[in-house]
Amino acid sequence: MVSRRGFLGMLGLGAGALAVRPLMGQETASGEGGAGAASGKRPNIVLFLVDDMGWQDTSVPFYYRNGQAVVTRLNKRYGHGKDETYQNQNERRTPNMERLAAQGMVFSNAYACAVCSPSRCSLMSGMNAARHRVTDWTLGVNQANRFTSAGEGLYPPRWAANGLQPPGTTAQGHCQPPWCQDASGKYYQPEMTADPAQGAVAYNMTMPFMNALTFPQVLQGAGYHTIHVGKAHWGSGNGPYNSQTKKVASPGADPRAFGFDVNIAGCEVGGPNNYRGDSGYGNLSGGNQFMTPGLDENNYYGGNVFLTDALTDMALKELQRYHDLQTGKPFYLYMAHYAIHSPLGNGTTWDHTRSASEALDGDTMNPNPNDALNWNATERNYGTLIKGMDDSLGLLLDWLEKNGELENTLFVFMADNGGLSVSGRLANANAPARAGKGSCYEGGTREPLIAVWPGKIAPGSVSYEPVIIEDFYPTLLAAAGVDVPVQEALATTDYEGETIKQVIDGESFLPVLLGERATVRADGAARPLLWHYPNKWGEGPNGKAYNFYSALRLGRWKLIYQHSDRTFELYDLEEDISESRNLAAHLPAKVEELRKIMGNLLRDRGAQMPHVGSANGESVPWPDETPINVVGGGLTLRN
Repeated sequence: MVSRRGFLGMLGLGAGALAVRPLMGQETASGEGGAGAASGKRPNIVLFLVDDMGWQDTSVPFYYRNGQAVVTRLNKRYGHGKDETYQNQNERRTPNMERLAAQGMVFSNAYACAVCSPSRCSLMSGMNAARHRVTDWTLGVNQANRFTSAGEGLYPPRWAANGLQPPGTTAQGHCQPPWCQDASGKYYQPEMTADPAQGAVAYNMTMPFMNALTFPQVLQGAGYHTIHVGKAHWGSGNGPYNSQTKKVASPGADPRAFGFDVNIAGCEVGGPNNYRGDSGYGNLSGGNQFMTPGLDENNYYGGNVFLTDALTDMALKELQRYHDLQTGKPFYLYMAHYAIHSPLGNGTTWDHTRSASEALDGDTMNPNPNDALNWNATERNYGTLIKGMDDSLGLLLDWLEKNGELENTLFVFMADNGGLSVSGRLANANAPARAGKGSCYEGGTREPLIAVWPGKIAPGSVSYEPVIIEDFYPTLLAAAGVDVPVQEALATTDYEGETIKQVIDGESFLPVLLGERATVRADGAARPLLWHYPNKWGEGPNGKAYNFYSALRLGRWKLIYQHSDRTFELYDLEEDISESRNLAAHLPAKVEELRKIMGNLLRDRGAQMPHVGSANGESVPWPDETPINVVGGGLTLRN
């Protein structure tokens, strides 16, 4: 079998392909923002990504008005347990997030996509979701049921349901699944190979996918030791891999294909079956597609180790192993927790290592906050996952300090989409932001973001600059002193006969982190942020708040284009964070300005629009394609 690096070489990803010259028009590490290169020593990078965490699910305030932090009811709920007074900070559930915020910069206007796979693919590729077309969450190879489902009278386009794939991937070929089990039931990772004679399985992707050169591949080519822990959810796969028969996957199901030297528990799955070790994280009952593979090598299966703790433990072991080698080379750790994704039931989330009693009233570790908001088992278990996530954050920070690595580490905390606001969750679960995961409103996309880099990022600082998930690609490369690859080194995809080139839509916000300026762009101009979701979110409610939309933010203004009825909503986010006052009918000139920007961006990025009436029906028009009328207090496209 060929080695992992040999496999990447087959795909044209040798060191020569990772040319570290800038894209035209991009700031480079050799010029502005090249902090890593300028210091003479490249920094370690830790990206701590939390799943489904709401903007306000923490004691750290992320909502600022007129330069002042606004402590919300949810900040209080997660800040102090049973205490009535926020300042007392008794029984805090996110003390390590507070610790991180005190040491670095808090972003009050950080964004991702509204669901997980689009965010994670934008993170890895630097592309906006409209361009990479992984606009909904992915799972099985060629999973087609969501291609034909209608909602609001619309049908999704042929979006990239097979997810992100490494450069050079074709629709048919051979690859290894990311995990298998031997005759004793122990998980192992097959050696990566493209040679079917060496045991690889054939795959045939009949549904679309998108190729991308990821920033971990670029870091790996620049000498970084790259570690993936937890959730990947980029490319499709057909687990569970719970027999000696190798299951069909796709190359993108394996994080190692995207530039990770080490893969701990990553595959195509977007959520765990169970957080409890005594259930084998859901794998002991014969397997489940929503598995968490590979942890049995540390005897966690059947034990009493919470999933968040198990992943943290394995991350720390790998960090210590690499630290002890004394290579002098930096590492990139992608700590991608499955928490705080569902399930939220007592049999799947509650665990005595996290709560003192299964009885709700007897739980002293996650007690009722008595804040006049709903408190039930779902909310308690949600708090359990937040607490476990924060404990993990603290353990990683402790290890970096103890081993002398923190001073040369850029540590970034982020979430992948808004907090869940359905399935028995708290009403207005992301207040004061509206709605939640899956939605076009702020509760679906606004995220907690904190960055720490001792000696470079000012402690206790706050940025009000809007940033978005695809910005991480150029930002983290710039921090490492590595330029964004030249256009010729980026990926190209044959998308069902259409040639699509990878383009880095993200822009580096490293100058903001370093305090060199307050804005991403050097001229201080606001830049448009785009969201595009031409899909029906099958896990959420019906209605246009969660399905079929495009949205644009420019400065204080946010425009939403509802695909289902072709209406517009306009909000002033500085005055109306809850998006309760639609100003579209009152400010038609602003709508006209923003819908033209939105239309141009959608076309430039090759966005797919949903179809009317059937999967082969006419496409919904671009937002700027026809004149608009004032209808029912809002604006709509004229027929």
